[in-house]
Amino acid sequence: MYLLDKIARGAQKYLRYRDGHIAVFTALIGLPLLLMVSVAMDMGNASAKRANLVAGIDAAALAAVIPANLTNDERIAYAKKAFTENYFGKEKVALDVKATRERVDIEAHIQVPTLLSGMVGKDFLDVRERASAVLTTNDVICALALDPSSAQAVTFKGQNVFKAPECSVQVNSSSPEAMISTASTPPSAKSFCVYGSHTGTYSPPARSNCTKIDDPYQGVPIPVSGPCDYVNYEAKQITTVLKPGTYCGGIRINKSKVTFNPGLYVIEDGPFQIVGASDVKGSGVSFALKGPSSFYSSVSQARIDLTAPATGTYKGLVIFQDKASNPGSTSTISGGTYVRLVGTLYFPTHVLNIGGNGDLGTLSEATSYIAYRLNFAGRSLVEIHVDHESGGIPPLLPRSDEGARLVK
Repeated sequence: MYLLDKIARGAQKYLRYRDGHIAVFTALIGLPLLLMVSVAMDMGNASAKRANLVAGIDAAALAAVIPANLTNDERIAYAKKAFTENYFGKEKVALDVKATRERVDIEAHIQVPTLLSGMVGKDFLDVRERASAVLTTNDVICALALDPSSAQAVTFKGQNVFKAPECSVQVNSSSPEAMISTASTPPSAKSFCVYGSHTGTYSPPARSNCTKIDDPYQGVPIPVSGPCDYVNYEAKQITTVLKPGTYCGGIRINKSKVTFNPGLYVIEDGPFQIVGASDVKGSGVSFALKGPSSFYSSVSQARIDLTAPATGTYKGLVIFQDKASNPGSTSTISGGTYVRLVGTLYFPTHVLNIGGNGDLGTLSEATSYIAYRLNFAGRSLVEIHVDHESGGIPPLLPRSDEGARLVK
């Protein structure tokens, strides 16, 4: 106890001492401590400003690399505008933007005022950040409209429900109403991209001013017609097996069970029609539509299971049209109790109506629709998948260049 009392009396005496050394001691300790706290606050403030700056330039780079029909100077201006819309700091930003069609690079610099760090000659903290974005080519396009200029090149109407979770919808038309949706359920896909513009609601929101996508099959040769193996062929209430060849006047299947052997079926000057409660199947088959009366039509009561070839000239094409044959005509694909179409349905100068009153695509591992115009309507569920490996066909074409990602 004696020792503790002595320490306490000594401390009280020390505090009552008036010669000034306590003030000196406090100044010597307090000022550095204050500076340390100030520097910590400055660094924390700069870190918050840096995060805001990074968010702004990342958003600007991603936004600026996507639009197709911009010059490099216009793309730079677009990036600066996008940065302004996504940066919420008060500091003046020095922005350096470099841009090409494939890549946008942005460097940003701000000076953040300090609190008390100026006492040691540091009035500002320099904050610099960089962001780069590039186009990606990973998206599969599973619905492509080739019409270059018309309104309603792609439509979604009525009670149709459209789902393409793994792939994209692309519209090449320059019209301000190139794609419209009045469907009761907003169509959904991995992305929607339109060269012109669009109306309606989409999930995710559709993009405008996208790059036109070339027809991936424009170089595929149309088969030369041989002598007619069949003329005006009709299967009516029968069970039969058909072999590849030239079918002049078309193929009509009515309430019949038909198996197509693997190979190429050239349908010359007539339709390929599947009506009634028919059962149609074939693996490794391609159907080429040629001539002034050619088109395709199926109804919802039919059971259809057709898979494109995995190899050869027409690999991946399950039904395709000669672009010079019957341009402006309409082909129709209807959903039903069982419809499995694996491969690409290619109608470069036809309007393709897709829908009906049943499901379409839910059983198909990999399907794509390429036509002059595409109309999705009716009371159907249209679902598109692109797992070509499970479907046993080559990768579906084309690929989209409208995605973007950040790179270091």
